[in-house]
Amino acid sequence: MSSHADPEQPVPEEVPRFGPPYDWQAIDAAVKEWGAAVVGGLAGRDLCARVNGEIDRWLARDRDSRRPRTGTPVYDTFLGFRTVRLQRLVTRIPVVRELVTHEEILAWAHRMLTPVCRRILLSTAEMIQIGPQETAQFVHRDSDAWWPELLRQEHAVSVTAMVGLTPFTAENGGTRIALGSHRWPAGRRPKVGTLRQAIMDQGDVLLFRADVFHGGGRNGTPDQYRRGCAVSYCAGWLRPQETGTLVAPPDVAAGLPPEIAELLGYAVHDSTSVGGGIVGMLDNGDPRGTFPPERLGRRR
Repeated sequence: MSSHADPEQPVPEEVPRFGPPYDWQAIDAAVKEWGAAVVGGLAGRDLCARVNGEIDRWLARDRDSRRPRTGTPVYDTFLGFRTVRLQRLVTRIPVVRELVTHEEILAWAHRMLTPVCRRILLSTAEMIQIGPQETAQFVHRDSDAWWPELLRQEHAVSVTAMVGLTPFTAENGGTRIALGSHRWPAGRRPKVGTLRQAIMDQGDVLLFRADVFHGGGRNGTPDQYRRGCAVSYCAGWLRPQETGTLVAPPDVAAGLPPEIAELLGYAVHDSTSVGGGIVGMLDNGDPRGTFPPERLGRRR
């Protein structure tokens, strides 16, 4: 496996980009090598327009959901005071389920994660809208959410598909990536000028590993917002960033397509086939036992 621990190791001038017809072998290779890739048109403008419509309607009704309120000043600053974030999208914005279970995005997440697990979970589905004059976000690794010194290895334990719901430009806060940083030793951080910005049209998707340094860019425009939907998946034995069984409590999850319910945590992670055990049980059994019997086994 190649290494990019050398600070002088050259990296591509742009985030690797792929268009249709999609060569998934090459896309996967780029993500493994550089930590990220842009896949043009993957989500499609029609789906993004429908997601935007539902988000606009939600925000118009619930203006209190617009600002950070974690109770931790440092983390609130990290989230951004001119940035709107909306979570629990699977139940609040039902059309987002089409992104979460998008055939090619979900297949990519499985390929990235199943070398280290037997089932994957939805870690979070979050709308991120960077407003005019927002400062650049702290460059960070999403994997640090679990533990700052989480061992980085050949295979990722979490990955994200950032869907461009609007264009991402250099001016309005397009995501910045430190290519190859998932292979860096602990303690090394990106230098000024080494970040590559993901420039995207609506419907493009930025695929990246949780252990690559990245962050939202500065929005220097007077009146544009940059809106994306971050759909993140993690190994089925890892605690997700969002608590899926509260995003959709049992009475709600029972009415969801089984594939969505399983991604939210209503399924066990069984690693007995590789000498492991089972996690995610309820009363020593499948958590779907909380569902009405008529729901069990039904498929969308």
